[in-house]
Amino acid sequence: MIDLEKNQPKYYAMIDGERKGPIPLEELPAAGVRPTTYVWTAGMEDWEKAEDVADICRLFRVRLHDLMHPSSVAAEQAREIPAEEPAPAQQSAGSLNRFMSDVDLPTLEEIDARENHDNPPANVLPLAILVTLLFCPILGVIGVYYSLQSKKSWKKGEKQEAYDNCRSAKMWTGLGFFIGIIAYAFVIHFRL
Repeated sequence: MIDLEKNQPKYYAMIDGERKGPIPLEELPAAGVRPTTYVWTAGMEDWEKAEDVADICRLFRVRLHDLMHPSSVAAEQAREIPAEEPAPAQQSAGSLNRFMSDVDLPTLEEIDARENHDNPPANVLPLAILVTLLFCPILGVIGVYYSLQSKKSWKKGEKQEAYDNCRSAKMWTGLGFFIGIIAYAFVIHFRL
């Protein structure tokens, strides 16, 4: 792991049209510096985008690595954290929240709650039939099956199941379409 605290330069950053700083290197993401933010420090001729500054790129790479490999972060934190602090597994989840503090992502429950089940789901049957006839018969038939199941579920009053079947119909129909396009591309390529 790279030691980010050794001889760190202090950076100035243009954030929301204002010059902010000096900001220590490890605090740049928390201050709102993104790859496209212009930064400057002693020794630089002019302001540059953060993505063009080696130290900042390294910092972002380390943070991305830590986000993608939380087990390595947890192991390192276990070595550094005194016994009275929370467990490293709890802190690794917090590190993701610190990095993405400006991103407000909905939970699965919120996504499900947003769905309006008052109207019937989309009718994918015509597209599924078209995919069956023109692109990929096997996957198209699966799309037709789920489209019909969606209609049956809606008529029975099983709204959530109708929407689930509609999602499956869309997925299989889309897969059939793209696989069919790829197959046509191969056929055309090898005929020429």
